[in-house]
Amino acid sequence: MPNRSIADELTAVAGIASAVSDHARTYGVDIAPICSALKIDPEIFQSLTGRISLDKLCRLLEACALLTDDEAFGLKCVDRFVAGSTGPFGYGLMTAPTVRDFARFFAAHTQYATYASNLRFRIDDQGASFSWTFAPAIVKRDQYVDMALAIAMQRLRNIVGVSIDLVELDLERPKPRSSQVFRDYLTRKLRFGCRENAMRIPAELLDMKNPKADAKLFMLMDIQCRSMGPDADYEEGEFVDQVRKFLLLRMAEPSSTLQDIAPHFGISERTFQRRLAEENTSLAQIRDDLRREVSLNLLTESDLPISEICYRLGYSAPSAFTRSVTRWFGRTPSDLRDRKSA
Repeated sequence: MPNRSIADELTAVAGIASAVSDHARTYGVDIAPICSALKIDPEIFQSLTGRISLDKLCRLLEACALLTDDEAFGLKCVDRFVAGSTGPFGYGLMTAPTVRDFARFFAAHTQYATYASNLRFRIDDQGASFSWTFAPAIVKRDQYVDMALAIAMQRLRNIVGVSIDLVELDLERPKPRSSQVFRDYLTRKLRFGCRENAMRIPAELLDMKNPKADAKLFMLMDIQCRSMGPDADYEEGEFVDQVRKFLLLRMAEPSSTLQDIAPHFGISERTFQRRLAEENTSLAQIRDDLRREVSLNLLTESDLPISEICYRLGYSAPSAFTRSVTRWFGRTPSDLRDRKSA
């Protein structure tokens, strides 16, 4: 039975898994024993406000894909997904007045819904483009990314129809044995094995109107999603937890400074520093602690290449990563991994 890990600090909207049980049942698979082992209550999948450990959800989906011998298991869950199960995020995507509004809403709130990491968004004369990954501590996330993207693309398909095949997608996941089903569910313009996930919507689609638009509900869902973001009013100890989550999602980015982070929490740099000092820590200390925890998890619990772990943790060179690991554990990354497998 898995122990609580750093990955459990990150959660996703529980409703995103609303279709997993029903879809697994079509293969004759009962997910109850898996959920029990992972300490997941399947009832939470029906909640519009509940959250679930992202790591446990990823483990559940990977187990289902293995048991069903279907590498597209997560992708096909969209067939049984109940519209609106992701709460305000889902309703916002469904009611966006135009594709442009859809793109902006997706960029603004996908982190709340899915804990996407390193999200970058641009909209210009060429169209709208996003790139993102997921928290570095989540080792296996292919099925989860497939499912989340299939849901988003289904919402976009409801607006643009057959023009969905003009949208381009890059996926981190390795190329599957059969890619046709992915092209059927997502878009014809699809690439696998990329450094990050990415979506590019051409400019010609941005002003297409949503036949199911509801401008008032869309505005309310935008407000609701924004209210889920962090603020400075935390109980003692909670502020550090929120800073940890903020940094955990951005570990592959260049080091975030106080100037970058403080506005995210709606406070000044001085107040940010003071809040951390009151809890006997600092931004540098929290970042170092996170890197130590995640590096240990990835070196001992995954088969990821050391170069990939180095990238996920935001190191500019393997030598810098090796120095940090040696300082933390008294061993090189290779020695730590070899000792665990011995």
